[in-house]
Amino acid sequence: MSSTFAGRRIETGVTRPFSWLVIYIVVTGALYFLVTHVPMGPVRIVQPTRIDAQIAQLPYTLPLYLSYLLIMPTLVFLGRRREWLLPVFFAAALASGTCLLSHLFWPTMIERPDSTSQWLTWFYQIDSPLAASPSGHVALPVAISVVLGYLRVRQAWLFALWSLVLMITVLTTGQHVLLDAVYGAAIGGTAGLSTLMLTRLRVDLRTMAAILLEWLCIIVTLRIALYVSHWGLYGVAFVIIAARQHALFILYHDATHYHLTRHRGINDFLINLSIGVPGTVPVEFYRPLHLEHHQHTGTTSDPERRFLYHRQPWAFRPLSGKLLLKQLLGDLFIINMLRNLRAYKDAGGAPPRMTRPVVAAGIVWLAVLTFVAWQTSAQTMWLIALLWFGPLATLGNLLQKIRSIAEHSGGPGVTPGWQEWTYAWKVGWLGRFFIWPYHINLHLLHHRSANYPWHVLPSLVSVGDPLLDSQTLPSLLWSGLSSPLDDAVHHTAIDAQRRTGGG
Repeated sequence: MSSTFAGRRIETGVTRPFSWLVIYIVVTGALYFLVTHVPMGPVRIVQPTRIDAQIAQLPYTLPLYLSYLLIMPTLVFLGRRREWLLPVFFAAALASGTCLLSHLFWPTMIERPDSTSQWLTWFYQIDSPLAASPSGHVALPVAISVVLGYLRVRQAWLFALWSLVLMITVLTTGQHVLLDAVYGAAIGGTAGLSTLMLTRLRVDLRTMAAILLEWLCIIVTLRIALYVSHWGLYGVAFVIIAARQHALFILYHDATHYHLTRHRGINDFLINLSIGVPGTVPVEFYRPLHLEHHQHTGTTSDPERRFLYHRQPWAFRPLSGKLLLKQLLGDLFIINMLRNLRAYKDAGGAPPRMTRPVVAAGIVWLAVLTFVAWQTSAQTMWLIALLWFGPLATLGNLLQKIRSIAEHSGGPGVTPGWQEWTYAWKVGWLGRFFIWPYHINLHLLHHRSANYPWHVLPSLVSVGDPLLDSQTLPSLLWSGLSSPLDDAVHHTAIDAQRRTGGG
C-alpha cells in the first residue's frame, strides 16, 4: 500500500482501517439515532405501490436484513491490506452520508403492515419507522459494489449478491417499499460513480473525505441549531462552526500546494467550492502570498510580516497582558482583518482574478443558495448567514491568528532552545479541534517538505526532531508567564509521534 511521491515512498491506502471503521460507526450511528428519534420537519408518509401489495411478508428473512450491520466490518476486514479499500470506503461513506442528510432535511416514515410474526412484531417495537426513503440498506452495498466491480476486485461478487439480498429483504420484512429501494440504489450508484470520477481525476480521497466530514459537521450543527431555535444553542453552534471553518482552511492551505489533485483547474475548483468562495478567499488570491511566504519565511519580505500583523501589537515576541488582550480582541472583532486588507491594498495588491474555477464554484454556490432560499423563510436565511459569516469573521479569524503566531514566532534567540523560524507542536485532542487540525501542528515539517500532503507529515518526523508542548503556547504569547520553554522541547521517535497524531 505505498507509492512514490516526490521521490519518497508513502502509504496510499488506509493505514488504520479499524480506526476508520470505528469513526464511521460512531458518526453514522449518532446521525441515524437523531433522524429516527427527532424528525426536524414535516414527516412524509411513504405510500406503497401496487407491486408492494403483492410482496409477502417473510419473517425468516429478518436475519438477512440485519446482515446490513456486517457490511462495513466485512469490507474493512477484507480490504485491510488492500489499496482498493480507500476508494470503496469513501464511496460507502458518501452513500450513507447522503441518505442520512436526506432524512435530516426531509423526514419520511413507512406505515408498516400488521404482522402475526413474533420476530417482526419485536423488531418493529425496537426500530423506528422513520428514515424510510431513501433506503440506506440498499445505498451502502450498491455503492461498494459499483466501485469494487469497476476496480475488478474479486470480492465484488459478494457485495453485489449482498446488495440483491438486501433489496429483497427490505421489502419482505416490511421495512421499506419498492420506491425506497429504488431511490437507495440510485444514491448508491451515484456515490460509486462519483468516487470513480474523483479517482480518475487523481483527487486525494483522504482530503476530500475530510472536507465532506467537516461540511457534514457544519450542516448538522446548523440544522439542529435552527430546529431548536434557542440562543444558547446558537452560541454552541457559533463555536463549532468557527472551529470547522478553520479546519476547512487548513485543507485549503494544502490545496494551495496542489495536494488535492495535480489537475490544477480541478484542484482550484474543488477547494474554492469547499471553502474558498463561501469563505470569501479564493485560492487564486491566497496562493501567491503563501508561496512567497514559503520563499521568504522569517524575513522582512515575508507577507505574514508585511501584512498579517500590520499596525498590531504582535512583534513575534511574548506580549504584556494589556497588549496581548488588545491583539486578541482586535482579531476577534475584525479590526486587525481590516488592517491586513489596508496594508495589502497600500502595497499595491491586486484583487483576486475571476478565473474559471472561481466562477464555476460561484455558480454552484449561487444555485445552492437559491435552492435554500426557495425551501426556507427569509428569517431562516438571515440566521444561516449570521451563523456562517459571524464565526468566519470573528472567532474563526482569531483561531487562525493564534495558529499563525504558533507556527512562526520569534525564531532563533527568542524561544529558548529553538533554532528555527517555524515551530512544530505536540498537541492533544482539544488543540487539534480548535487550533491544529490535520497535522498543521507539524508546520516545521511542512516547510521542510512542502511537496507532501497533510496526512504524510507524521511519517516525516524523525528521531530527534523537536516538538514544543502545546501547553506552553500561553508562554509564547504572554510575557507574564515565566515557565521556560526549554522544558517544552521534546525529542520523540516516529512511533511516539504517530501515537499522538499520526495519519
